[in-house]
Amino acid sequence: MLEIGANNAALSIFVAHRDPKIKIDAVEIQRKATILAQENVNLNKKEQQIRIICQDFNTFWKQQNKQVARKYQLIFANPPYYKQDTKIIKKVSSELKRAIYEIDLNLEQLVFGSSKIIEQKGRLALVLPIERFVDIIEVLRKYNFEPKKIQFVAPRIAQAIKFVLIESQFNAPWGTHYLPTLYLHPKNKNKHTYRKEVQKLYVSKRKKNV
Repeated sequence: MLEIGANNAALSIFVAHRDPKIKIDAVEIQRKATILAQENVNLNKKEQQIRIICQDFNTFWKQQNKQVARKYQLIFANPPYYKQDTKIIKKVSSELKRAIYEIDLNLEQLVFGSSKIIEQKGRLALVLPIERFVDIIEVLRKYNFEPKKIQFVAPRIAQAIKFVLIESQFNAPWGTHYLPTLYLHPKNKNKHTYRKEVQKLYVSKRKKNV
C-alpha cells in the first residue's frame, strides 16, 4: 500500500492497525512532518508495517515507475484540498498551508502519478471535502480510474455533508455504488462521541476474529 501526503502518519497508522499483515509506504514532502510521523509510528509500534519516505510525490512516482515490478494494489490519500488560488481566510503556518493548499501537489498530479505506479485493477481511495467532488470525478475518469464506491460524510444527522470518500479502480469497467451516508456523531449536539458505525472502523481485523 501507499499513502500520498502522509503528514504525521495518523491515517497510515489507522490503516495498519486494522490488519497486522498490511505494509505501507507513507510519502510526505515536509521534513518536520516526517520526523513527527516516524515518532508516531514508533510510539504505536508499527515500524514493521509502515515506512516513512520524505520525498515529493511527483519525484517518487517517477522513480517507482522505473521499477517495473513494483506496483501498488492500493493507494490512499487525504490530499491538499484547496486550490492554490483560493483566498486564505486566516493566517496559517507555511507547513499547514502546504498541507491543505495545492502548492506542492494538486489533484491531477496525484491521480496521474498514481496511474503510473498502481496495479491493473488496483484501487485509489481518497478523502476530500464535498466541494471538490465534481473535480475529482472528472480527473479520475481522465486517467482511467473508475469510481466504484462513494460515501458522503456528515458530522451529524440533519447537518450538511462535509466530506466524500471515494474508492476508484484503475482500468475497470463502469459502475458506481453509493454507500449510506456516514454520520460521525449522535444527533444530540451535546454528545461528541462517535456513533457505533464509526467506532467499528477502529476495530482491528484481529479483534473481529476473536
